[in-house]
Amino acid sequence: MIVRDGDALQAPTAPTRRVAIGLLALGLAAIAAGCTEKLVSPPPPPTVLGVPDSIQQVFTAHCATPGCHTGPTPQQGQDLSDAATSYANIVGIASHERSQFLRIAPGDSAASYMVMKLRNTAGIGGQPMPFGLYPLDPTLVIKIAAWAQQGAPGVPVLAARGTRDWASHQTP
Repeated sequence: MIVRDGDALQAPTAPTRRVAIGLLALGLAAIAAGCTEKLVSPPPPPTVLGVPDSIQQVFTAHCATPGCHTGPTPQQGQDLSDAATSYANIVGIASHERSQFLRIAPGDSAASYMVMKLRNTAGIGGQPMPFGLYPLDPTLVIKIAAWAQQGAPGVPVLAARGTRDWASHQTP
């Protein structure tokens, strides 16, 4: 290429620069818009079932105490520390002491080992519950037995991300 004195490249004028910057910005915006279609929101945490608040309140006050049914080594592996954990550990789960019985047998409170322990039914293993505080107020035992008899329905509880335990936040 031959360059003569008057043919040297000239710097772009201000209007030309504005147009170039505008086109560049427009191109970047178009690229960014195309990329957003590839970005997806993370799925919501799963919804799990928990015991109703009225039942968990009994567990929290009388069962999920240090040395009993909470902490790193809960008695009989039955952690009752929160609604979802309680539900997962008792509903339809065989008792450690008498495996022929479920801890809570949905629809059958008489065959629910937890109810048997709370009532000190003949044939239970170990001590009646709550240990050292037996007997539990009969209205609270009836509340748990009625819940079991009604099928032990769970309530939705939103799972917490990144933990093994579950949050007790109710879903709307």
